[in-house]
Amino acid sequence: MTPTINIFSANESELKLTTILFEKEGFKVLAHSHVNEETINAVYKNNPDVVLLDLEIFNSDGIEFCYQLKKENNLNTFVVLFSEQYDDYIQIEAFKAGADDYVVRPVNSRVFVKKIKALLSRKPTKTKSTKAKLLSYNNLKIDRESYVVILDNKNYSLPRKEFEMLFLLINEPQKVFSRDEIYKAVWDKAASKNDRIIDVHIRKIREKIGQNIIKTIKGVGYQLA
Repeated sequence: MTPTINIFSANESELKLTTILFEKEGFKVLAHSHVNEETINAVYKNNPDVVLLDLEIFNSDGIEFCYQLKKENNLNTFVVLFSEQYDDYIQIEAFKAGADDYVVRPVNSRVFVKKIKALLSRKPTKTKSTKAKLLSYNNLKIDRESYVVILDNKNYSLPRKEFEMLFLLINEPQKVFSRDEIYKAVWDKAASKNDRIIDVHIRKIREKIGQNIIKTIKGVGYQLA
């Protein structure tokens, strides 16, 4: 299976060179210069084998972002910090934040790749990551930890099934879900014996947080509006 790596760095040239390096080694690479809702959600959704964080990232820093991924959300992914800063206290803070390794630049490219591959060899099979505690799309946020839906800065509490349905839709906002897909994801692995139960719950969600929150795709299913 092709290993996947997400790279974050505010240094454009460093980001480009590191991307090329790992692509040549057969990795599937996603490169980001910013930490924002879109890139955070991409990490949880793609569940990469490795997240490589430069200490300097737009809108954040590597140690803070590492803590968010590893400590707050228990991401089941190796997180590696890389930086020109070699001070002991910085490296200690990185490991306290949950980093699996800290690489000081400049570093030989072959050594860098070997370090990452050595990490991957520790875990031959990767389990699915813990779902993000907070997902966002436009003015809609879903806090999985507190089971709260936030729309236009107003909080809504939904019953579990309705919450899970909305969470499913926001997790892939461009996807159109069939009734059967929703049922299998929220209820169980079996096919639904009553497709209309999905329609009932969609209607209840709309009644509580807005008629335009979910779009009906006629003859297909539902999509986040």
